Amino acid sequence: MPLRNLCLCFLGAALAASVLTTGCGHRHHDRQDDSQPAQTAAQPAQTAARPAPNETVIYNKWEVDTHRAHKEISQRTAEEQREYNEWRRSHPDGR
Repeated sequence: MPLRNLCLCFLGAALAASVLTTGCGHRHHDRQDDSQPAQTAAQPAQTAARPAPNETVIYNKWEVDTHRAHKEISQRTAEEQREYNEWRRSHPDGR
């Protein structure tokens, strides 16, 4: 009988731990914060955002095509960033 009670206690603790560590399951990071306006193309981002995965590939292609050493785009001069943006607009699919 004491062994059965001990097993039930361990089972209850395991269930409680799984419920407590799982959380509510909501994906809060997918929601738009209504307190700040949505970002549009006409409004530059205020903070450095993580680029889309294919944008990194396209940026690396620009570096190769223009014979530049690798640097993060944020470390480039304003002139180089402008040159990249012009190149990017003329190569919408990265080719």
